[in-house]
Formats: sequence, structure tokens, C-alpha cells
Amino acid sequence: MSDGIIGKATYKCDRCGAKHFLHDDDFCFEAESGSERVMGEETQYVCEVDEPCNYCNNEIHLKFEVWEYPVGIINMTNEDSSGAEILESYFEIYHAPPHEEHEEAVRLVKSLVLLRFDAFAETFVEFWVKSYKKSPRPTTMISILGALFSIIGLGFFIYTSEQARAQKLANFQSYSEQFELLRSTEKNLNDLSVFISSQKSEIEAAKSLIQDLETKKSELEPIVTANQDVVDAIFLQQRRDIDENIWVERGISFLLGILASLIATVIWHFVGRSKKEKSNRQR
Repeated sequence: MSDGIIGKATYKCDRCGAKHFLHDDDFCFEAESGSERVMGEETQYVCEVDEPCNYCNNEIHLKFEVWEYPVGIINMTNEDSSGAEILESYFEIYHAPPHEEHEEAVRLVKSLVLLRFDAFAETFVEFWVKSYKKSPRPTTMISILGALFSIIGLGFFIYTSEQARAQKLANFQSYSEQFELLRSTEKNLNDLSVFISSQKSEIEAAKSLIQDLETKKSELEPIVTANQDVVDAIFLQQRRDIDENIWVERGISFLLGILASLIATVIWHFVGRSKKEKSNRQR
């Protein structure tokens, strides 16, 4: 059994004579019957198209039949129509390119994990359309079951969420407890407000003191700057006076030393003379 049937067809409306064209994407062949024969399996594919005329809105029904025998070869085709005349048709076996198994599922999971919802939606639609073209009935049944399970799961989630919320409300504090809690909170807020006010007053006082000191500094700074030269001159004069006094003191000390030596010499000679006179008297 092949991967599908593709082809082209041209038909003309019986009412207005307008031509219409069908392409690969317009056909949806389904395997309707099959049997084993000498060279393998024979499969009958059927595609029915119901589409009104684009110009006169005439109801048109087309039916195409393709027999595949042996596998991979079209053995016979047949077409039937109402409301239009099929001018030509051409069909061939479609062989899907080889690809790794579960490749679409991997792409779906990867895009979902990476939170790329646009890529996930595109891959999912492509996968669903491909599956539907290959097996319309199973794909439709699986899609319906998946949607049903999704709705049931969503409903169950909403139900459990509401139950949990109701349980929380049932276990909530009583009115008196809430009132006491509010009063305690209000008291704490008032205490905090008083503390903030006191701290604010202290900060304002400190700021005022700093401003006063800055004002005093700005007032004294010009005076200090203006008298700096005078102060330096006074210090210089004091230094000079100290140097002069040092030399005077040194001179006085030198003279006093000489005077002391002279006095000591006189006293020494006086004592020596007294001893000499005393010894002469004793003789």
C-alpha cells in the first residue's frame, strides 16, 4: 500500500460552462477496499469532491476512483460526476520521503519545552493534516477523543481549584479574630508613626545645629583670614625678641661667671694671707 494518491483534474460546469481545476491538495483519497492477487495486494482508493460552481453556484459532485496494483503502480482509474463534465484527470502514486520515526512528535515536544508556541502550533497543524490525509477516520477519532479528554481535564482542574478555594474560605478566621488582628495592626502602625515622628524631630534638630555651626564658621572665616598676616607678624616679632633675649642672657651669664671667678680668687688669697700671718705670729 502506497503513501497516497496525488493528481490533477479539469472539469466544466454543465450550467455555465466555466472550467475548474483540481490540484494535489484538493484530493483526499481513502482506501476503500483491497484484495490479494497474484502480484500482491490490490487497493481501491476513492475521492469525492462536493463543491459548487464559483460562477453560477451550480451544485457539482465529483467522484474519482484509483486502483493500485501491484503496489506502487496505478492499474486503472475511473471518474463519475453530476452537475459537471470531467474533461481530463491524471493521478500518480505518492511516496513520502523517508524520515525518522516519531520525528513530528519530537518536534512537537521540543517546541513546547522551549515555549515556542507558534512553532508548536505550526508543527501540530502540519502533523494533523498529514495524518488526516493518510488516515482520515482514525485521525478524526483520535482528535475527538483528545479534545474530549482535554475538556474533561480542564473541568477537573477547575473543579479541584474551586474546592480548594472553598476549603480555604471555610477555614478562614472568625470575625472577632479578624477584628483583634486589625486593632493590633492599627496599634503597631500608630507606634511606628510616633517613632518616625520623634526620629524626624531629632534629625531636624541636628540639621539645625549643623546649619548654625556652618553659619558661625562662615562668619569667623573672613576674620581669621584677614588677621592671618598680623598673627604671622606677631609670631615673627616674638621669635626675634626671644633670639635677642637669648644673647643678652648668655652675655649676663658670661659676666656673672667672670665675677664669680674674681670673687673666688679674692677670697682664696684672703684666706691664704690670713693663714700666713697667723703662722708668723706663732714664731
